[in-house]
Amino acid sequence: MIFETIFLSLFIGKIKKGKIKNIGTLYIRGWQFILLSFIINIISLLIIIKTQSDISIFLDTYFFIIHIIIYLLLIIGLLFNYKEQGLFIVSIGTILNFLPLLLNNGKMPVSSNGLLKSKLYGELVLLENNQILTHSLMNNDTKLKLLCDIIPLSKPYPFPKVISIGDILISIGVFILLYNYMTIENNN
Repeated sequence: MIFETIFLSLFIGKIKKGKIKNIGTLYIRGWQFILLSFIINIISLLIIIKTQSDISIFLDTYFFIIHIIIYLLLIIGLLFNYKEQGLFIVSIGTILNFLPLLLNNGKMPVSSNGLLKSKLYGELVLLENNQILTHSLMNNDTKLKLLCDIIPLSKPYPFPKVISIGDILISIGVFILLYNYMTIENNN
């Protein structure tokens, strides 16, 4: 959903006579924490998926802890920017995504009804077989169901998926951030 939001904010920003180059004036404090969270996430997922080594087994076994560390680094980096309206909203959305992940064994629970409504049958099968490292199917024991991936985006939406309230806030925050920076000269 983030790529659609970026595209939409750039598109509307251009319609409002905004300039993409203005986004270059954005300085993200604590960017090192954010970057480190992405690097750890990508590397650990690649090692788990692509190899069968002892490191892969270790990462898979302790992915709950690794996932928590990834989110904490991301949240710390985002909170350095609490005065930046868009990034503050992204922070709230990230925290709302982190809470169900934290209380549900390090995986974001996904509604099977949402997957069916979005016609995501392949993802449903993968989740039923516990083959997705970062997500799980919701069940009776799922905690904070309201914050889990329960909102289906189905056709005519071009990229069907199931999202959370946190995902929506993250998208709103990204939109506000990019739009505000693109139109900064127009706001004076």
